[in-house]
Amino acid sequence: MEIMEKILRYKGVIEGFYGPMWRHEERLHLIRHMREWNMNIYIYSPRNDPYHRFCWNLPYPAQEMKNFTELAKECKRNGIEFSYAVSPGSSFNPDDPQCRKALIRKLKPFIELGCKFFPVFYDDITVSFGFDTAEGEKQAERQAKTMNNIVNDMVKLSPNARFLFCPTQYMTAEKSRYLCRLHAILDRRVETVVTGVDPDTDGVCPRTFSDAGAKRYFENFGRRPFFWDNFNVRDNALNILHWSPYSGRGANLDKLCTGIVLNPQNHYILNIPIFGCMGDYLKNPRKYNPQKSMKKHLEKFMGQQAAPLGMILSKWFTSEWFAGKGSGFLLSENNLPPIKEKLKSHANARYALLKEIRKRMVSLCNFDVHFENTPMPTQVAASLIVYAHLLSEYAKAMVEFCDTVLRKEKNCKEAGRRLLERVDRPETECFRLPFSLIAYARECAKIAD
Repeated sequence: MEIMEKILRYKGVIEGFYGPMWRHEERLHLIRHMREWNMNIYIYSPRNDPYHRFCWNLPYPAQEMKNFTELAKECKRNGIEFSYAVSPGSSFNPDDPQCRKALIRKLKPFIELGCKFFPVFYDDITVSFGFDTAEGEKQAERQAKTMNNIVNDMVKLSPNARFLFCPTQYMTAEKSRYLCRLHAILDRRVETVVTGVDPDTDGVCPRTFSDAGAKRYFENFGRRPFFWDNFNVRDNALNILHWSPYSGRGANLDKLCTGIVLNPQNHYILNIPIFGCMGDYLKNPRKYNPQKSMKKHLEKFMGQQAAPLGMILSKWFTSEWFAGKGSGFLLSENNLPPIKEKLKSHANARYALLKEIRKRMVSLCNFDVHFENTPMPTQVAASLIVYAHLLSEYAKAMVEFCDTVLRKEKNCKEAGRRLLERVDRPETECFRLPFSLIAYARECAKIAD
């Protein structure tokens, strides 16, 4: 298939994570800066907003509607499309006319606010059917019928309305009886969400979303993908920083997808450099350079003096969700030398490895001190200092461990225990190192056994 012209209509952010939601002021900040990031749409979809999901059939309280009114006005003022998403899949009965009427009542105030793009999500619901079964086909027909009825009801109120649907199976470009049937009967006016199209990476939080995968989605289903991008989301581990520059996306997605929206971190301010990087990608995917872009946006975010420290944090706190060992994807442990098998029986190789680990770690032992003594915006410093401390503590622990083993002391096994005591902290702690760095320390401790 020859790639010709850009078809990417929707470029922006979906507030679609679980857990703590953004504050109203943070949403306003986003909307006021989206144009400079080459974005044009904000989708409201916090998964733990009860009125968005489990209480989808209830109207919002007056204060919440007042906030939505302000968001809609701010979007209009800044040339951004405001979109409100609803997720009724958990309890919506398509055979009950009252359910359809309740959904239209829910969406009507947003039509009055000027919304024209309406996402309806059937993701993350409890299912008792296989996607490649007859029951999967039946459920696809049921969901498509529901969505088609919603489309027909909505266009009576808003003739220019547009729609987005998130299937229950949303993480693949591969054929299933569910997806094939859904696409066959779903109204052609409806875009469809997909989070992953490549078989060699996780489908929900993929490290890559390739041109080939996007093409395969179209070839299999006859519909262009609308990419819900979970690049740096961390809603199932709020205590870990995901700070890689936006990367791993195909160079021609602007010619293959109808939408790309980033579902980011709960801690709003930490997304700002990533928004900037994504904006550079959206401007020209074929000339985009992740590292140069991150450097530029960290200088804006932290100031020129502090930006190099931000680059170090970005290097060690990567967006490594579901990156398998040896996969080549954004693993923080890639900053350290690989630990080969059978090191115990090769003393020289073992000591060479420890010396190299020490060499890479020693310069980070006082990273937190440098961070604390470098001028930068106060809110930025307060949001990042804990990660500076974590990185320095990891470096100190690793250096101490390496020194003990290199001195060939008798208490090497105890050194391994102390290493893990310092860095292998419970997942419930307030802040945590990247998983791969902890796994690396565990492998190091085995050397001392």
